[in-house]
Amino acid sequence: MSSTKWISHRGFCLDAVENTPNAFDAAIKLGFTHLETDLRSTIDGHIVLQHDSSLRRSCHSDACIEAVRWEEIGDLKTLDNQSVLRLPELIKAYGDYQWTFDIKSNADTRTLDLLAQWAREEGPEVQNWLQTNCRFLLWTYSGASTARRLFPKVSRLAPEPECYRAGLAVLARVPHLAGIEAGKTYSLPPRFGGIDLFTKSTLAAYHSRNAKLLAYLPDEVEDAKKAYFLGFDEILTNGRKLF
Repeated sequence: MSSTKWISHRGFCLDAVENTPNAFDAAIKLGFTHLETDLRSTIDGHIVLQHDSSLRRSCHSDACIEAVRWEEIGDLKTLDNQSVLRLPELIKAYGDYQWTFDIKSNADTRTLDLLAQWAREEGPEVQNWLQTNCRFLLWTYSGASTARRLFPKVSRLAPEPECYRAGLAVLARVPHLAGIEAGKTYSLPPRFGGIDLFTKSTLAAYHSRNAKLLAYLPDEVEDAKKAYFLGFDEILTNGRKLF
């Protein structure tokens, strides 16, 4: 039996707006036990689940999350008439599941500071939950450094610059220059410049260095199947859990 972990990217959004209860519920109904969502923060300290800084795509509002107070957006509804979620509401409703938190780079250090402050206020239960049920994806070195300092026991995916370096070095057949570190999980898309990256040799380059490989958004079913049968450790998908 494969040990590949399937992760639902912002929930299953065929009939729901991303990062909403309906999207998460749909993913869970399809069998996902690990989900991914995006974290941003308002200027008055609320952590909000939204991919874009602007609420235009999800709520038809021009509000920018990082520049407003919660009271300015708290009554907004998504295009399918759902409320905008905050992190405490997510944990209350979906705390039994595993989560990857994509800390968006616009104000990643602020969001992490707020998350640490909130966890301290909530106490050991939330602090332990962060260690056992979630991990972080950071896009900047400053964000990764802040996460390492504030949350030394919370797992982190390799940040984007490290994934690029590793992927390009492996593609160029110089994996010794990839900087792949044991214990880390690296993300890899199906293709780069038209070149197929989902290959046995690519996977071996990471596994031989005791690192894990995540198939990043193989939206074509055949790409997702290929990642699964090759033995990728994780598959982050907008689609269904195939196996």
